[in-house]
Amino acid sequence: MKLVGRQPVDGTERPVIYIGKRVWKDSTGKVRTAKPYTAEYFLEGKQQYRSLKLTNKVAAIQAAHELHRSIRLGEPTAAPAEIRLEEMAQRYLATVRGMGRAPRTLQKYELVCDQLLRFCTEQRLVYANRFSEELFWAFAESMNHLSEKTRHDRLIVVQQLFKWGCERAELITKNPIRKVRVRKPPPTEQPCFTPEQVATLLANADGILRPRFAALAYTGMRFGELRDLRWADVHMDGPNGGFIHIKRGGAQTTKGRKTRRVPIHGELRPLLEALPRHCELVFPAGRSAKHPNGDGPMDERRLLRSLKRLCTRCGFDNPEQYKLHTFRHAFASMLARSNIGYRYALAFMGQSSSAILDLYYTMFDDDAAAAIASIEFPPAAEDTQCGG
Repeated sequence: MKLVGRQPVDGTERPVIYIGKRVWKDSTGKVRTAKPYTAEYFLEGKQQYRSLKLTNKVAAIQAAHELHRSIRLGEPTAAPAEIRLEEMAQRYLATVRGMGRAPRTLQKYELVCDQLLRFCTEQRLVYANRFSEELFWAFAESMNHLSEKTRHDRLIVVQQLFKWGCERAELITKNPIRKVRVRKPPPTEQPCFTPEQVATLLANADGILRPRFAALAYTGMRFGELRDLRWADVHMDGPNGGFIHIKRGGAQTTKGRKTRRVPIHGELRPLLEALPRHCELVFPAGRSAKHPNGDGPMDERRLLRSLKRLCTRCGFDNPEQYKLHTFRHAFASMLARSNIGYRYALAFMGQSSSAILDLYYTMFDDDAAAAIASIEFPPAAEDTQCGG
């Protein structure tokens, strides 16, 4: 937590009490400053924060002295009044929105909080500090119909909610599920286009879909990154054929919040050069009532339906299994098949985790395959027999 106007309060030692005002970023990225003063001090090896709930500086200094006196006398600092779980969830969601999270992430957080509140209402639980590990696992059991990954993701949101309520917002004095450990499920196997399938798709796609699918296949972009790609990010006059600067998608930044540069593949370049440039977006949607000039963003569901229809037309087995993200898996496998250096592959994928690359680099590791092929067992001696 950051305090603006942070200053020590005279007459406080061991611990020194500082006062200031909390700042945060709203959904537009604008820095906001809270009106009440907050006290900051170091105690028991940890930085502590406590809202003084006062907007008058003189009164806040007096409250800081009272807090200091209580600490020095060994008295427990004032515990916050019991807060309803519903109020804590609402304040948590307001904080998450102010952090500029992607719309889909916000939808997930809102969904989980709504499910948790409905569950706790059925359990007749009202106050946040009365939640327990038993209720946590009962809530987890109520989601057994979901996939392991979805269930895990939602339980992590619940953990984050109570951790925020205790450590950041100081709405509850103790996190009731602080010792809970949720086991991460193993990654589920995802479909991956083979190089032959990618070539078939591009050969049979129409003039609108071909450059879009080629961009996904040859850059490993996520859909949001493809949708938000601008011509200012495409540099075709650079050395070695140019590059695409991927720096936005889904929200204000990429999923990993890092930009990356991917060289333009020779098969992709002519498709990009042939595209019209009537707006800043490289791949805008077609003309519509809302965007008569054809400068609106692509619709993910519409593009996904087009991909599934194309997979059906190309005769792929189980065409419904394929997603737009399957091109990203194909890109990772292409890097592995081509023996691209691991460091470059991580940079091109923009991965914060190497899990996907580990999967494909293990699958297509020529050295590993050669090592297995080199294993030989000595021939058994003629007079040696297996005993029963």
